[in-house]
Formats: sequence, structure tokens, C-alpha cells
Amino acid sequence: ADLVGLDDAGFRSRYGRTAVARTKRRGLLRNVAVALGNSGDVSRVAPLEHLAQDDDPLVREHAQWALARLRSRTREESA
Repeated sequence: ADLVGLDDAGFRSRYGRTAVARTKRRGLLRNVAVALGNSGDVSRVAPLEHLAQDDDPLVREHAQWALARLRSRTREESA
């Protein structure tokens, strides 16, 4: 969840000369969103809401998917 605030400069600084750099920031944050959505941990809603406002449409789309997944799991558990 600490990766959700990573901007382009922060990504390059942290991963610039690593294999992660091949995924680019958008790929990393897409994967973060999917992992958070699959976690089942509703405490991850706030970081996902942050990602749902990202400038990149791919990141936004996956964050919205993850939020829907967490919310549906919450509804299933309360039923």
C-alpha cells in the first residue's frame, strides 16, 4: 500500500536500474491495485481510492476494479 503515492520521479529514483523498471510505473501500480483487491483486506480501501484518482487510465481502471472486489467481498461476508 505504501507504493500508491509513487509518482514518476519517485518510481525512477527507486526502480530506475532494476528489472521493475521494465513494467513502468503504470504496470507496477496496476499490479499493486490487483494485489490489494485480491487481499480481501478492507483497510486497503483508502489506498485504492487514491489510485482510483491516478492520472493513468490503466491504474484508475484497475483500482476501480479492486475497490468493487473489496466491496463485494464485504457485502458477501455481511450477508
